[in-house]
Order: sequence, then C-alpha cells, then structure tokens
Amino acid sequence: MGQSAAAPGIQPDQPTGNQLGSTGGVWSNAAHNSLSVALLLAASGGFLDAFTYFGHGHVFANAMTGNVVLLGINAAAGETRQALSHLWPILAFLLGVAVARGLRLPRFSRFVRDPSLPALSLEILFLCAAGWLPRSFPSQPLVLAISFLAALQSSTFPRVEKWAYNSTMTTGNLRQFGEAAFSAVFSRPDAESARKAILLAAVCLAFTVGAVVGAGVTSALHNRALVVCALLLSCAWLPLVLSDRRQRALAGGGS
Repeated sequence: MGQSAAAPGIQPDQPTGNQLGSTGGVWSNAAHNSLSVALLLAASGGFLDAFTYFGHGHVFANAMTGNVVLLGINAAAGETRQALSHLWPILAFLLGVAVARGLRLPRFSRFVRDPSLPALSLEILFLCAAGWLPRSFPSQPLVLAISFLAALQSSTFPRVEKWAYNSTMTTGNLRQFGEAAFSAVFSRPDAESARKAILLAAVCLAFTVGAVVGAGVTSALHNRALVVCALLLSCAWLPLVLSDRRQRALAGGGS
C-alpha cells in the first residue's frame, strides 16, 4: 500500500492525529475500534434506518444516499412537501457532523477528551426516552434527532481496528469490502487485505441483520422499538466505559 504524500510514513488506512488513541489525552483505544463495537454500532444503524423508514414516513435517518435520491425524485415530480421531508434529515445529519468536528477543536477538546463516549451516551439516553413517545407524536422531530445522533456516531467511531468504516450506512463499507476482497484473492497473497475484507463483510452483514430486526420490531412495537435499539447500543457502551476507566486508572497511576 502506498504512503500518503501529505503524511509521509503513515499508511492511508491507519488512524492519524486525534484519531489515534492513548491514555495521554488523545482519543480512541482498542475497545473503541474493536470489531464487537463496530458490529453493534452497524446493527443499530440498520435498525434505526428500518425504524424511520417503516414507522415514520419512509424517510431514512442514517442512509443519506437514499434521502438524496428520494429528494431528487420527489422534487422532479413536483412533490415539494415530500421532497422537504428528505431534505431536513440531510441538514440534521450535516449539523451532527459539524458538532462532532467542533468537539475536536482545541478549545473544546480540553474539556471533552474523547467525544465518542458522550455521543454514544447521549444517543442511548435519547432512544430510551423517545421509545416512550406516543404513536401520535410527529415523525419529523424524531427523525431529525436520530439523523443528528447518527452523524455524531459515525463521526466519533470512524474505524474498525485500523480501517475506516461507517457505522450508520453501508455503501462505502461494501466498496471497501469489494476492493479488499479483490486484493486478497487476485493481487497476491495478502493477509492484511483478507482481514480487512472479513471485517467489512461482517459490518455489512450486521447492518443488514439490524435492518431486518428493526423492521420486525418496529412493526410490532412502533416507537417502543427504540428502547430495543438503546439496549443494543448499551452492549457497545459498557466495554467502552470499562476501558475508559482502566485508562484513567493507568494514567493516574503513572502520574
């Protein structure tokens, strides 16, 4: 794999700068980038897309490609109201990306060492609360909040092991899986490409399983389905909390 001209000596698929973890105030660690956490986050991404699509107006909370396509189709058909229903989640997603990036600025990173854990905690709390909203509650505020939180999740959990991935949508993951699988099979015996292909295939499968489960649970429970998704995310949250405490203990012991 070639080296980046902008960052000599660093492979393009490796985390750099504030994406690389340590106990010295820089973000991320082995638990943060683990396959188990990535699978749980991807499953929740598929779940929430199925939830908003089947339960709240056929709008995607996470899959912005789908929203862009449906926005164009509805706009071309002169269906302005339906087109706007796909525009607002896109804007909410962009706002979430901006907030995630803002938390990495020096003025904020002094107070929030690792934004991933607060972002995931906020998502879980919101899903637990929103799960008790009545069926009559308007769909748009719920979808916008989920889109915002999905952007925080995907921006603060950008890697599985050392490779970039997306936990809330799957197009890029499929492309990377195809490229890695091709390299592993046709280019040369390449254990690293094979590992990357296996990880991304697992992430894509988890997203699909999450969508299937989300569709079924939403049909049965409607908004209560969000509590199920919160429980799923809690399984990713717990090891991160334990890892964070271990890192703080090690840092305190070394000071």
